[in-house]
Amino acid sequence: MRVRNLLGAMVFCLGFFGAGQPAKADTVNGVTFTLVNADLSGSPGDTLTWQYNIVNNSGFDIVANGVDASAWNSGLGDNSPFDFFAPAGFVIADQTSLLGGTLYSFLSDPGVASSFNSGLFDLFVQLSDPDGTVLDLTAQYSATITSSTTVPEPNTLLLLASGLLAAALLSLRRLV
Repeated sequence: MRVRNLLGAMVFCLGFFGAGQPAKADTVNGVTFTLVNADLSGSPGDTLTWQYNIVNNSGFDIVANGVDASAWNSGLGDNSPFDFFAPAGFVIADQTSLLGGTLYSFLSDPGVASSFNSGLFDLFVQLSDPDGTVLDLTAQYSATITSSTTVPEPNTLLLLASGLLAAALLSLRRLV
């Protein structure tokens, strides 16, 4: 009976792990753009910063032109952290990738206890093809700000202690 209950609880918990959606990749002309972690969270006044991965299988070198994002509320969006592929030398050669580049930041308003932002990042890259083709790659993001003032109620420890005492008494009663 206990094993079946434990197994049921484990299956239930594993369902939570499978419920999270991985970051969706956007691929255009062989260039793939994904966010390292699309859903960020923090406290009022925090700065949240997204990182990205890009894989170039286009047949040409690529150069970053810029990044933009949807409108923000309860804070400021900031595209100045964008590295323009700097860790890779500002150009990503064909058949290579950049993992963990810095894309965008959100400076949350310290006076707002909670907020939620979501939208699309637009990454514009240019191919080194004869036409100088510009690609618009997108990735969905979210930013959740919540106040982290979690003060336990005084009765929490009393409730925990009484539960442990009841479990101990039941265990002793079964042994006798």
